[in-house]
Amino acid sequence: MLGVPEIGSVPTLSRYENNKVDLKSDKVVALLSFYGAPHKDIEEARDCLARSKQAPGWAPPADTSDAFRALFALESRAKVIRVYHESSIPGMLQTRAYARSLMQEFTRTPREEDLRRKHLTDLDERLEFRMRRQALLEGDRGVVYEALIAEAALLTQRGGSAAQREQLRHLFNVAENKPRVHLRVLPGSASRAGSALHNAMTLIKPYDEEKGRALYLESRNRGGELIAEGAELEAYVLSLDELWLDVGSKEETLELIQHYIDRLSG
Repeated sequence: MLGVPEIGSVPTLSRYENNKVDLKSDKVVALLSFYGAPHKDIEEARDCLARSKQAPGWAPPADTSDAFRALFALESRAKVIRVYHESSIPGMLQTRAYARSLMQEFTRTPREEDLRRKHLTDLDERLEFRMRRQALLEGDRGVVYEALIAEAALLTQRGGSAAQREQLRHLFNVAENKPRVHLRVLPGSASRAGSALHNAMTLIKPYDEEKGRALYLESRNRGGELIAEGAELEAYVLSLDELWLDVGSKEETLELIQHYIDRLSG
């Protein structure tokens, strides 16, 4: 039996087929082409391999909820991530100053002194994790990220006007220059504004879109909930879909973000 020319001998081919060696993009493509795989499957294989190289080799902070850990694992293997946030910028799109301000708000609330000190100690670890997690959006084959942000989130300052202006400029840059990030703002005047079933939702769509979807309901600064099946999942997915029907074009979103940047620059 002959091997595949681009891969080599039969023993080498066997090691690739049985996942006993590190998979390289050119070798995998050669194998799939040799077996007559459809072009769509070959491109998805390229994406998966590129994503695996970007996948972080570190875990969420120790006190992270089980639901968020599951979300984190799903994100690194997702084809599409779709989010909706009503009162703040999604974590994947936050600047360091904005994220720190959100976390500090939580640590300042009245509570037992020992618990307050613990949250302050953990803040830097949580902040660094949030920044590193954004690596999933990098690269030509990064995850497709669809973010819908309510206009109210652009209005609410976090960390003062300078930090908010920096955050809005970052959003503008992402919306304008990252082709795999689709960012839209839901205007306060939209007919569906305020109608979401939850104020912070993240939907994970895998490569097999017929199964494996999961939706994370975020509870600010505390453990969220992951829903992976049933009528409840479908209800939240429908709510997300309907919200997206009310958004305008990319250009309209850029104009709205720029409007709030100008207000903070005056």
